[in-house]
Amino acid sequence: MMKKTAVLVMVLMLTVLASAAIAGDKGESMAGRLFLFQKCDPSLAPAPVDPAVEPDPEAEPAKYDSNGCPLPGNGPWPIFPDNRRWGQMKYNLMGPEFQFSFQGKNLVPEVDYTLIYYPDPWPGLGLVCLGTGKTNAGGNLQIHGKQQFLYAAEEGQEALPMGLPLPYDGNYLPGGDVSGAVGAKIWLVLSADVSCPSEEAGAMESTLVGWNPASYLFEGNLIIYQYAAPVVVAADAEDDADGDANVEEQEPEAAPTIAATPGNQGNNGKGNAYGKAK
Repeated sequence: MMKKTAVLVMVLMLTVLASAAIAGDKGESMAGRLFLFQKCDPSLAPAPVDPAVEPDPEAEPAKYDSNGCPLPGNGPWPIFPDNRRWGQMKYNLMGPEFQFSFQGKNLVPEVDYTLIYYPDPWPGLGLVCLGTGKTNAGGNLQIHGKQQFLYAAEEGQEALPMGLPLPYDGNYLPGGDVSGAVGAKIWLVLSADVSCPSEEAGAMESTLVGWNPASYLFEGNLIIYQYAAPVVVAADAEDDADGDANVEEQEPEAAPTIAATPGNQGNNGKGNAYGKAK
């Protein structure tokens, strides 16, 4: 009993600190930490219904679907209070690029996984594939990288760098139809279940093409990343012996907000993520 209580307390602490920010002296040195958890278990799926057997009217309604995921209307998906699949991602809260380092534990061994930014609603049109890796024999995984998110508010406009969440995400504005909260969902999914078209694919869209959630990791909470471009200031030309102006990088300045309009996005999974209006 004491052991279970200790585990539950630890899980609650991890949830509270899931995206704790550690402030530094500059925006880019501020670090965030996100925990990801397994939230679906096939053992929780209801037993198959036998059409020849009359249902029990006093039986409790099912709380999980056929994948062992909580059904809608049962509140936020809970975190299992034991040692199952989990991971953590460290990332910068602000900067010209979204830099991240992810570690996953107890995953399906020797399987390709992809870390994604998932915009609601299903099937996540315009999702961003952050990186891909293969688990070792012990089910452990590491994915590191950086990403810049580009978005065009209207067709034909120049795509500009932005933060997360992106404007076409159902969680972009408070009080939305999806979760009511503001922020981006980070998931770890099977690579076979996601389409990550290259930048050259043009009209192709990134999206989920499969659903095997018992093998995934889901966000402990939503995150916010703010794009901030470095300000370049020309030095006094008189101080330049060659007569050319020197430049130096200053503290990043937050980019102006772009009006939220629906859009789709393709992504090459390596450096830039592009969005465009429908």
